[in-house]
Amino acid sequence: MATLIHVTHEAREKMGGIGAVLEGLLTARAYQSAVRRTILLGAASLPLAEPPADLLSVAHPPDAPGPHEPIAPRLAEAFARIEASYGVRLLVGRREITDPFATRRAAVELVLMDVRDAHPEPTNCLKRDLWEAYGLESNRFEGDWSYEEWVRLAAPALETIEALLDGRTDRAALLSHEFMGLPALLAARLRMPDLRTVYWAHEVPPVRDLIEQRAEQRLVFHDAIRTPDGRRPYEQLFRRGGDFKHALVSRAYRAHRVFAVSDRVAQELALVAPEFRSTPTDVVYNGLPVRPIRMEDRLRSRNRLRDYLAGLLAFRPDYVFTHVARPVPSKSLERDLAVLEHLDDRLADAGRTAALLVLAADGKRRTTDEVHRMEADYGWPVHHRIGWPDLVKGEVAFGQAVEAYNRRARATRTVLVNQFGFDRASCGERVPQDLSFHDLRQGSDVEFGQSAYEPFGIAQLETLAFGGISVISRSCGCAQFLARVAGDRLPRNVLLAHYAAPASAADAPPDLCETERIEHEVAARLADALAERLPDGPEALQRLLASGWELARKISWQTVARDYFVPALERCLGTHPRRPAGQAARRGRTPQTAAKPAR
Repeated sequence: MATLIHVTHEAREKMGGIGAVLEGLLTARAYQSAVRRTILLGAASLPLAEPPADLLSVAHPPDAPGPHEPIAPRLAEAFARIEASYGVRLLVGRREITDPFATRRAAVELVLMDVRDAHPEPTNCLKRDLWEAYGLESNRFEGDWSYEEWVRLAAPALETIEALLDGRTDRAALLSHEFMGLPALLAARLRMPDLRTVYWAHEVPPVRDLIEQRAEQRLVFHDAIRTPDGRRPYEQLFRRGGDFKHALVSRAYRAHRVFAVSDRVAQELALVAPEFRSTPTDVVYNGLPVRPIRMEDRLRSRNRLRDYLAGLLAFRPDYVFTHVARPVPSKSLERDLAVLEHLDDRLADAGRTAALLVLAADGKRRTTDEVHRMEADYGWPVHHRIGWPDLVKGEVAFGQAVEAYNRRARATRTVLVNQFGFDRASCGERVPQDLSFHDLRQGSDVEFGQSAYEPFGIAQLETLAFGGISVISRSCGCAQFLARVAGDRLPRNVLLAHYAAPASAADAPPDLCETERIEHEVAARLADALAERLPDGPEALQRLLASGWELARKISWQTVARDYFVPALERCLGTHPRRPAGQAARRGRTPQTAAKPAR
């Protein structure tokens, strides 16, 4: 069985997509059957203000709060030496990972490292090695803590890994989730060449930046890169990239293997560096947290949502639409309003109503007192004001669009909940006491996810198992997974949107007005299709529940772990790594000139 070290900024707690991946993957039976030992490694400010709720025990330091476990003298000495040599603080223990439904658990090892006061000498030594081996110019990015923190962490992290493994790297691999772990991965290729390495690409940052910063590209990019003529301009554009994420990701092909969360991510990596075309790459899709439910449970959750919305609005909606996402440009939340606008007249003419509940927060978590004040002062979350504790950053534009939409709509309304969590403590007194995030998933009739850039998109599909309809764009990576599983026989639970400009627009992307016109035309067609698919009674709800579950179980985390992750891991571990030509193994801080590592 394998030993895996996952390097990620979500080692301590779930904060976003990578945390969702870890929850689903690490608790899957197939993963646990193939992996004997899991270590989560990340950065943190130590000591922790309070131990996380899922912290099972602490092995080091002895004075850290929380339940303690015995530690071998060899490890205690190693950790103390690492802290003294590098000027870092360590927390080593165990935490419990629980799947979203609290039905499966995984106990994993946890290593957190505080590098704020790291000694400069060993860090500079590593930076020199990274320059000599990879041409990585760390001096350009030292002022950005998002880069500097992970470079400072790399060398002491490798020595900590070596201590934990007791030097035995057979069937062990370091997995860098996104760019954060890449300094450690690149350093491992130099200093621990017998340790297998995987770059896990959850996205391609230069592509997200392109779509978010140049709106005219969002209708032409994905079709253009399917052809050599279209791909070449983007290759030239991305290879001129200058930020630290580009600098790291463009060198990630040095890993022994790449895991990409979708076919499109694997394709996009080659735009950043041509070497990715010859790097062993496995598409390891994300999966769904799934469980079967009875119709009465679905109806109970659906009615709870309708009751909640009835307390906010002047009516109890017949249908509940949802969207859970970050309010950033690539999520294209405005497309939801466009579909709703075209659906509004159809529902009004049929004597039906609907409400769209959007959970999208771009600030820190609002306190319960702040939520109560907004509720009392001006009726949050139906009404909003710009400025903390209400609308900030990416929430502002969409919040304003929602207010404008609600003023003109007939049969539909949109409610923006710009808060993390979905319960009374998080979202106010008008939330029913028994309402939870599970109800949001189990009770939703439609989940929107029409992103302009979405490497995979777990959230878009999370209502499938419960009979909901997923409205997703073809640019979402999950659409490729669905096509592989179901082909052209997608159930009525999936509605694919193709937001694209005519092929003739590839050389001259449409301006913003033309983009909006094209997207409204697509939205109108989607509204027609959605109106035809919305359930009109118990029998239709039952059919959607059955067909949604049939598809969802085929893309569950258990299926992904068994059919994609474990085979990819075996391919990674199956061949003993070659030592870079002409290079002796190097450990710790010993300064030597590094040769270019072989893959």
